[in-house]
Amino acid sequence: MEYMKRKDYEAWIASTRDARMDWWRKARFGMFVHFGLYSILGRHEWVMSMEGIDKEDYEKLADQFLPEEGCCEKWAKLAKKAGMKYMVLTTRHHEGFSLWDSKANPYNSVNYGCHRDIVKEFVEACRKYDLKIGFYSSIMDWHHPDGEKCENDPEARRRFLDYIEALNTELLTNYGKIDILWYDVAQPMESWEAWDSLARNQRLRALQPDIIINDRSRLPEDFGTPEG
Repeated sequence: MEYMKRKDYEAWIASTRDARMDWWRKARFGMFVHFGLYSILGRHEWVMSMEGIDKEDYEKLADQFLPEEGCCEKWAKLAKKAGMKYMVLTTRHHEGFSLWDSKANPYNSVNYGCHRDIVKEFVEACRKYDLKIGFYSSIMDWHHPDGEKCENDPEARRRFLDYIEALNTELLTNYGKIDILWYDVAQPMESWEAWDSLARNQRLRALQPDIIINDRSRLPEDFGTPEG
């Protein structure tokens, strides 16, 4: 595909933003679900890093990941009852464990633990209760071997960027219309150029033309998500 330069891309985003953001501005109220292996420990989604748990020890949690049947429907039903208009799920947090049947990342909920596609269950529950669908997608990954090396190793960076794009391509092609892509923590690299965000986001938008994207891939995109 032919890519826009940053100036042209941002002008296009600005010219189309109101139409894509209309539902979001009216919705105003939604549920953000943090769910992953850290839920087993029940302390913090950063527990692997904050408590210095070795990757090999943390991986043992994968076979203990056994969410109850129908959990996503319970969340969606609660959200609807509370008057919420959308839900966002952490499809893969920094720990690197994917909650869907990922071919790019074998470390996932279909190959371990519950052997279920939680993202699929989440999407189906949202649609049942007429809730817009958001996918949280970490850019940082503590589990992937190139997650730390990508800052200073060009070959590792290329592999890691391909991996990140493959994950998001799966999410945006396997589940029908998705309304929100919620990036998180573009580290260890500090620029959109290093993350190839300009080209990648154009490719992902081509898969989901109406999607809204936050600003955590180092580009302003549609909406800001300040934290801390």
